Amino acid sequence: MHTNSTLIPESSSAKTRVGRPKAGTEQERHALLLEQALALFMEEGVAQTSVARIASACGVSTRTIYERFDNKHALLIAAIKHRVEQDVSAMVQVDNLASQSLQQVLTQVGRFMLNRVLEPRMLSFFRIGVAEAAHVPELSRAMKAVGPERIHQMLADIFRFYAARNQLPSQDFKRAAESFCELLIAAPRTKALFGVLDKDWDAEAHLAFVVNLFLHGMQGMESADAA
Repeated sequence: MHTNSTLIPESSSAKTRVGRPKAGTEQERHALLLEQALALFMEEGVAQTSVARIASACGVSTRTIYERFDNKHALLIAAIKHRVEQDVSAMVQVDNLASQSLQQVLTQVGRFMLNRVLEPRMLSFFRIGVAEAAHVPELSRAMKAVGPERIHQMLADIFRFYAARNQLPSQDFKRAAESFCELLIAAPRTKALFGVLDKDWDAEAHLAFVVNLFLHGMQGMESADAA
């Protein structure tokens, strides 16, 4: 698997159509407002996007937005949390653990993670988070809680499942989950953010290397009190 064959193409990050969020239930209208606001933040930048601009594009009044959110940054946080929650919810569902090896499960989860974090849309999310962190520290905390922390918990639970069946030494599984994610994501995401990830970079080879390295490292460790 090469990145150009597995990642959503650049065209998937095209501008999102905006308009009055009037159809459906209140929950659906709220979700649509968040999606449309995020599209504007990504297209025009946070500093350049005012609440009035969002209200106009969505066909609602600024009063409607301020009834739901204290300010623009509160809307930004809610919009990013909404989108990340959708992606993480799709990621954390791993079925039939008992019928798969840990290597198979980590490969499945790791492939999903790599595809997601290297999408142009997700890279834009990350850039927004970095750019706004100094001005809106709660944004970074919210993104961490809804994204990485849930993924780490999911992986830790998977490790406990296999450890209970004597297929993995008992360890600090939360730390193990964090380490696996860093091994898998950190380098390719950094290169992608700076535009220096080779077009022929082999994501599948990277994934296989990380999974094997991680499992060999874990199997070589003595059991400890599991966290």
